Amino acid sequence: TFKDFRPVYSSTFSEDNLANQESKYNKETQLNNNSAVTSNYQVEQRLNYNTTIGRHKLDAMVAMTYEKNSSEGINAFKRKALGNDEIYQILDAQTAGDNTSGGKETSSMLSYLGRINYVYDDRYLATVNFRADGSSKFNKDNRYGYFPSGSLAWSFSEEEFMKPLKSVLSSGKVRLSWGLTGNNRIGEYDYYALLAVLKSRVGSYTSTNSLPSGVYPFDNDATNAGVVPTSLPNKDLKWETTEQWNAGLDLGFFDERIGITMDIYRKTTRDLLLDASLPFSSGYYSATKNIGKVRNDGLELSLNTVNFQTRAFKWTTNFNISFNKNKVLALSENQTALLTAAQFDQNYNGQSSYIAKVGLPMGLMYGYVYEGTYKYDDFNKSGNSYSLKPGVPHYSTETNTQPGMPKYADLNGDGVVDSNDRTIIGRGLPIHTGGFTNNFEYKGIDLSVFFQWSYGNDIMNANRLFFESSNNRSRELNQFASYANRWTPENPTSDIPAATNSSSNRVISSRIIEDGSYLRLKNVTVGYTFPAKLVKKWKIDKARVYVAAQNLWTCTGYSGYDPEVSVRNSALTPGLDYSSYPRAYSISFGVSLGF
Repeated sequence: TFKDFRPVYSSTFSEDNLANQESKYNKETQLNNNSAVTSNYQVEQRLNYNTTIGRHKLDAMVAMTYEKNSSEGINAFKRKALGNDEIYQILDAQTAGDNTSGGKETSSMLSYLGRINYVYDDRYLATVNFRADGSSKFNKDNRYGYFPSGSLAWSFSEEEFMKPLKSVLSSGKVRLSWGLTGNNRIGEYDYYALLAVLKSRVGSYTSTNSLPSGVYPFDNDATNAGVVPTSLPNKDLKWETTEQWNAGLDLGFFDERIGITMDIYRKTTRDLLLDASLPFSSGYYSATKNIGKVRNDGLELSLNTVNFQTRAFKWTTNFNISFNKNKVLALSENQTALLTAAQFDQNYNGQSSYIAKVGLPMGLMYGYVYEGTYKYDDFNKSGNSYSLKPGVPHYSTETNTQPGMPKYADLNGDGVVDSNDRTIIGRGLPIHTGGFTNNFEYKGIDLSVFFQWSYGNDIMNANRLFFESSNNRSRELNQFASYANRWTPENPTSDIPAATNSSSNRVISSRIIEDGSYLRLKNVTVGYTFPAKLVKKWKIDKARVYVAAQNLWTCTGYSGYDPEVSVRNSALTPGLDYSSYPRAYSISFGVSLGF
């Protein structure tokens, strides 16, 4: 017979809107006006069926969703503004010192999805999913991506032959799954050729040096430039796709007092959406492209235990650890290596600081091997002047190497340190990460303590390029405390470079690569639940007060503010620290009431 046949239709709509308007004045009659509006809304239509036929259970779902996100904003600045804050008056003004900028972006996605779940006798389980996603971020020929998936599971502990072991093995399940997922996280208009309007009243350019890359005005006169392309079109952009296989095992022992979960997986991502470098002959630095293929193989383990339990006291523990091995399988256009410059300062943006290489992990840091500073033993002295001894390599653009300047490895042995001596100097991805939680309960008092860690990843501490390696003597008063131990004639053994204007100071090297491993006391929560008999007198079902603290303590060898950092959080440039804010230490108090 059919049981619980329940076709259910549901429709939901949600919308979020945020508007911000800010105006600032100062005594010099300068006016800043900032206006921003963001909105997003989502519509979902869903139809569910479920039924039971004897030992067979079936539920199915089909749905359609539509989502739209938009934002627009404008920033205007005027010096010696008139006595009102009308933004259009600012935009139309033509006096010196005016500046305006703004933008508008809109994206939408239409999705169709379906799912079927089947269970037989609570032992055999199967799921089939399918979804089609259409994104406005891609050209109409590549707009839709199709992503099927499926899984099988067997609860072998429910089999008849396992019943004699039920007192020891209380539950057991094996799982196998496969699926495709998509990624469209790029700019709303990356597949277009974007244009910049160059006129005296909108974003004026006063010289050819300030024009965008690839703009060559007639007669070398910047005022002749009107509308120019600032990016290359790519109508072949399409969804990034990840294929994943997963095999898992779930075990429960001694009436679930011990629980073990193990998963192994292989994820292969193709057509990665990345900002790829272009030949300089193109007139552009980079463009968004679908590049290559990457594989991630991993192992995830978790252990849950009830360590001690009585009527008054309970102690439980959760431990998890994840290992992941990343490997680049292919790059674009038969490349064997892809160099990337992490953007953080104009003096370094032109240097390749990361490399992706076929056969190696992504996110490898790239630069020179730092060997300390040049010491007096590296030089021949004649009077008060020093010249490098024969066989001691020098930096290619350094014409007068002196004691205290930074020294780098000449890897190819040609006697000169140049771009050919750059190599892999660090890895941005960890070997393993994990967490460890203990929960205690005693007569209404509860305590939860959570630690997390990361091991084996490096951090590129770019702050040290400015505050522990002065390129200009005038900066000596604004440095890290460690800079007091820099090389000086009185401190000739130091490996912190001396204060010079040396060009060799302005390179990415292993000197700023640090171990980013850490162990952090992430969360501690202490609470008290009032006795049920007491709160019933107050017409309350449940009452709990608690205090929670985050980021209380961190054990790390990293010299920066926070080892859990990545200001350019992309697969190509992980682990960069430059002028980042540390995670805040915080304490909060709360009351939870149930009626």
